[in-house]
Order: sequence, then structure tokens, then C-alpha cells
Amino acid sequence: MKGITACAIQLILVAVFHQACRRPQTKSPSAQVQSTTQAAPSAQATDTAKIFSGDGVVEGVDKSVDQIQINHGEIKGYMPAMSMPYRVKDKAMLDMVKAGDKVSFTLEDTAKGAVLIEIKKTAP
Repeated sequence: MKGITACAIQLILVAVFHQACRRPQTKSPSAQVQSTTQAAPSAQATDTAKIFSGDGVVEGVDKSVDQIQINHGEIKGYMPAMSMPYRVKDKAMLDMVKAGDKVSFTLEDTAKGAVLIEIKKTAP
């Protein structure tokens, strides 16, 4: 029962932090177009979602919920440095890394939150 409670608390904290990191879109349409064309180097704008890149260290892989916990540096234009679990787009990604691996990764910011769409081990 303790494990379920701990997981529930962790998921609630992730949801709160993720919402706190999101920026409200209150700019005029012309300002939005301008900011999209001048996006930070780590972000790419698409019609449906934004793509961000980061670097970090894998802290754990949880196949039961299809998540990889990554302690990462700042993801420019998206969120500050933190440790956070990310859902994966492809379950095969869960077998590509293990705790302690240094990685570079790509996230897609969707309506349902951040999803890890690519992960690669980097040199130690």
C-alpha cells in the first residue's frame, strides 16, 4: 500500500510541476508568429506540438507505467533543471537505457503533457 501511495504522490507532484512550467499563451496572433520564428535553439514549433531537447542522467526505468525518470539540466524555453519521470512514445525505449546512463533526449509537449520521443546514450 505504501508503494501505491508513494506513486500517487509522485504523479500528483509531476502534474503540478508540469502545469507550473507551462506558459500561458496570451500574445496576439502576430506576436505568436514572431515568437515561433525566433524560438530557442532547443525548441522546434510544429502545428500540433512543440519539440524540445535536453541532456541528463537516467535515474530509473519503470516498465509498469512506461516511464523513464531523468535528472536533466534546463530545457531552454520549456522547464528548469529537475528530476522528472517522462512517458515514452515507444515502449522499446524502455530497454535502451538503464539507471546511471547519461543521455540526450527529445520531448514532445502534447496536450496530455511531455512525452519522450527519442533518447540516446551519450559518452560518459
